[in-house]
Amino acid sequence: MDAPRVNLWGRRVALGPLHLGLLPVLTRWENDPRTIELGGDEFQPVTEEVVRARLEPLLRGERAGWHGFAIYALPDLRPIGVANVRDVGTPHRTAEFGITIGDPADRGRGYGAEATRVLLRYAFDELGVHTMLLDTVSVNPAAIGAYQRAGFREIGRIRQARRIGGIVADVVLMECLAREFPAEAATAGKPRQIATNSAH
Repeated sequence: MDAPRVNLWGRRVALGPLHLGLLPVLTRWENDPRTIELGGDEFQPVTEEVVRARLEPLLRGERAGWHGFAIYALPDLRPIGVANVRDVGTPHRTAEFGITIGDPADRGRGYGAEATRVLLRYAFDELGVHTMLLDTVSVNPAAIGAYQRAGFREIGRIRQARRIGGIVADVVLMECLAREFPAEAATAGKPRQIATNSAH
């Protein structure tokens, strides 16, 4: 596969547009029960055709206010996850954030926190978002910590609202405001180059 297009750069990760060449790895991630449950969703096996059917309308721009990215580890541009901001463009300038690091070996290495900072900087500076919201589950403390390091703070919980594999978990609500975004993230997400010779 040709080197992917990349739009946003951090020190250890880069973000670029999703494309159909990612279908095999996306399908593998979506068929891992732990990956799905850490995101707070119910696991069910899916085929590549199902993943394609979900992805293609997004690639065609059919969901207004949705901006999705693949996450690549540097320097080899290996795909390690996906992230998105959604519901962008409302009069309230409030949007929602989501991220998945697909393989267990890539979690706990700081990739998620850095990708979050890069995408937040893009959302605040380029998309005009003022308030970014997310929800996660209380049984994923590593994700909560990564979000906090990226600039989010917990603002409340919906108690015992998720049942995941027989475990009852709280839904943790978090926010990050543009005017409170950490100063050390000021350069994250600035385009370093618009990338490469891929046809994706």
